[in-house]
Amino acid sequence: MEKWVSFRRSRIDRVVALVRAVAESGDPGEHGDGVEVVVEAPRKKWWQALFNRDDTLAQARIVVTREGGAVRYPFDIQLITAYGANAAHRLGTRHGWATSNSNGMAFVIQKGTHRDEFDFEELTTGAVAALAKLRRHPQERGWRARVDRAVKRV
Repeated sequence: MEKWVSFRRSRIDRVVALVRAVAESGDPGEHGDGVEVVVEAPRKKWWQALFNRDDTLAQARIVVTREGGAVRYPFDIQLITAYGANAAHRLGTRHGWATSNSNGMAFVIQKGTHRDEFDFEELTTGAVAALAKLRRHPQERGWRARVDRAVKRV
């Protein structure tokens, strides 16, 4: 298991570096299904969570490489929050992005074509912004990220 990297919500450069490093490596992951960068928002204090439905983990799983280590658009970000499959539709629209709830899972998707350069800063910003909006007034500190090489997709 990889180590967590702590960061401030307003300073995502360390997470962008993680995403870029995974993409440049073309790592297919342990099972050949790709590698994800997992971003977690800090949990609220128990009494705040009680009234705001924020008592569960809030996580964004950025699919950086796909089967065989391929890096290509669109980039999917699975949202794992208290809102379940409806999480993506609570976000509204962001230019160049789409939302989806398929198979009971929520996704935000960064669109692009094979001619576009990869914008890993926008990809990371989109993931953190989605979690921040779903978390309602999240803390600046306490965010963390890690690389997940043990992804197994069906």
